[in-house]
Amino acid sequence: MAKTTSMFVRIAMVLSFLTLLPGLSHAQSGGATEKEIKEMVQKQFERMYQKGVENLSDRIVVSGGVKPFAVVTDTGDKVKAIRIKQAEEMPADMALEVLRRSLIALVKKGKIGATAIFYTADNPNKESNAEKVLVVEMEHIFGPTLAQLVPFTIKDGKASFGDQVVVEMEKQIFNINVDEEAAE
Repeated sequence: MAKTTSMFVRIAMVLSFLTLLPGLSHAQSGGATEKEIKEMVQKQFERMYQKGVENLSDRIVVSGGVKPFAVVTDTGDKVKAIRIKQAEEMPADMALEVLRRSLIALVKKGKIGATAIFYTADNPNKESNAEKVLVVEMEHIFGPTLAQLVPFTIKDGKASFGDQVVVEMEKQIFNINVDEEAAE
């Protein structure tokens, strides 16, 4: 549990990264300042991350990974986990694509304003001792988009996590025109 808690501390460091992200000024509406918007985005990312970590803690130890799932903030500022039952039976890469398409459909319908997609993958760093990484892709309708990769190892029924890497990423969910009709 201590390692899980330290992940929560790590996310605070990650989210401080948001203060470096440019381009939030266009998101100002209704008199909100850029600082207020950044704070709101950061709080939503933190809440989604915490819910996601709670949702995967047991699964990651039992199976050594998790099928892709999402945590979203809806238009009522409620945070909820989204799992697609059929995706649990699919190969992970196919399940990830189905999940992304489902989230895009929800965005087109105006149902969500922020997403965090959680999944595990092989560690791209071959020099690392950890074979797997937990990937969390976070996107917000107001612009911030980042991916966090955390290497992990399962040993004796416990997960231990390494140092995170945070990178900017291309928008995958909010790269559509929200006013379009949901075609899918």
